[in-house]
Amino acid sequence: MTIYPLAYVVFVSLHHWAIVPLIPRVFVGFQQYISLFRDSGFYQSVSATLVYTCAAVAAEMLLGFLLAWLIAKTRMLWIRLLYLLPAVTTPVVVGLIWRFFLAYNLGPINYFLSSVGLGRVNWLGGSTAALMSIILVDIWQWTPFTLLIFLSGLESLDADPYEAAVVDGASGWQILRYVTLPLLLPVATVILLFRLLDAFKTFDIIYMVTGGGPANSTEVLSYKIWHTAFFQNRIGYAAALSIVTVVIAALLLRSLIQVMRNAIHGR
Repeated sequence: MTIYPLAYVVFVSLHHWAIVPLIPRVFVGFQQYISLFRDSGFYQSVSATLVYTCAAVAAEMLLGFLLAWLIAKTRMLWIRLLYLLPAVTTPVVVGLIWRFFLAYNLGPINYFLSSVGLGRVNWLGGSTAALMSIILVDIWQWTPFTLLIFLSGLESLDADPYEAAVVDGASGWQILRYVTLPLLLPVATVILLFRLLDAFKTFDIIYMVTGGGPANSTEVLSYKIWHTAFFQNRIGYAAALSIVTVVIAALLLRSLIQVMRNAIHGR
């Protein structure tokens, strides 16, 4: 189920391939890949993708664990339903909501800032601000997912190590560091893999909130592939970009699995 589509994409990447069937498809070998690695826009997209993925996932992991630990300690289980609402909202709706919230003139966030005398912020008009804005949108939507999994992991932990730590006179911080975190490492690994893969291929939020702008600052790899194929009519180039993206994702995933495996076995 995977080999044929992948082989077909490789085949397309070796041709000048247009959407219109009447335009002849010319074999060009690895010329698409050579052009790709000479394209400064490709490196900008790689950078945006890595910054977006790493920043969003790191914040989601940290916030998810802290909130799960707080809920487990205080037994505020009623908050689960309310907090899970962003995670069950479709990305397109999330994008529309936040595009309205972040609007310069009519957005509620800028209205609040103006009302307290802080002035309006052009959230989607600056390169850095736009990238940070979509990172915050991703954090808002997917922190509930990490919270839920961490909370399930905390509730499934064996009580014996905790009882032994209390008997030995361990403090709350020591119990968290030397008991809870090591026991949750396998759960954290699963969450990290799921979120990294999902964030790496993000398209919906970018499409709805920023459209890859301004100045391509939020044009992550998945958005660049789509834009190259269907706006620039460069199917072969987009196919080459897709193959390179898969290779980058596979290398990152392999490295992450190796690091987490070493951490679990060496704990």
